[in-house]
Amino acid sequence: MSNIKEAEEQTGISRANIRYYEKMGLLQPKRNEKNGYREYRPEDIKRILQIKILRKLDVPIEEIKDTFDRPEMFGKVIQKQKERLEKQRAELTDAIDFCEEIKEENLGEFDPQYYLKKMDEKEKKGAVFADLLNDFKKVSKAEAEARFSFRPDTMCMNPEEFEEALLQYASEKGMKIVITKKGMYPEFTLDGIPYTAYRHFSRFGAIIECETTNAKTAEHEMSPKRYHMFKWLHRMELPTFLLILILVLFVRSVEGFVLAIIFYAICGIVAYSRYFDYTRNS
Repeated sequence: MSNIKEAEEQTGISRANIRYYEKMGLLQPKRNEKNGYREYRPEDIKRILQIKILRKLDVPIEEIKDTFDRPEMFGKVIQKQKERLEKQRAELTDAIDFCEEIKEENLGEFDPQYYLKKMDEKEKKGAVFADLLNDFKKVSKAEAEARFSFRPDTMCMNPEEFEEALLQYASEKGMKIVITKKGMYPEFTLDGIPYTAYRHFSRFGAIIECETTNAKTAEHEMSPKRYHMFKWLHRMELPTFLLILILVLFVRSVEGFVLAIIFYAICGIVAYSRYFDYTRNS
């Protein structure tokens, strides 16, 4: 057991902050029955150090508390913070790049209207890119959730082996699965999304195909034409899609435009061949 002074020395966290974490519900040290002083167990010290790391990563207090209340959420909290920091880094990079565009050394020569116009142009261009990228991510997520396949360790010759293969897949992916109907065409939910499954064979063994019975929410959030455009691009993978966007957004010369058209044609051939293979093997 350690008192608050010793806890401060062991963790490098001030007493005021330790008390604040207690007030926010992150810590619940026991109190000495005789004098009422706080007593910090080894697990309390460990938790203070965990809080210290997460706060250094700028994880909000509310999310830290959620992590302690539901430890299985830790990975998602870290991923969310990583995305938040990446966004901040991108914003800082843009700001640094813009600083390099400012050539004036005297404030009297600095023209705010000129630079505000340039900022607006960059922000509008970035907003178009962000909207396209966000829609692409939505469609990619919907398509990934709509159907997937995997190769089980056994041939799944009976319902028991089929169920075991599904349970093993969910365990390996860290997903929650609930079998709602057993058999050779089982039904189940994976992280709350309902699926049905069937088995077929290839030269290398059994393959389990899973398809959701839910409508795609992303398809309802945008026009069918836009959705199917991004679905087509999804076949070509994200790097190709990003290259196309860069060409569209930043190409300004005739030569660049011709290059973009040629690039589109090549990507179309690749996408069509991938789609043909997909439909043939489905």
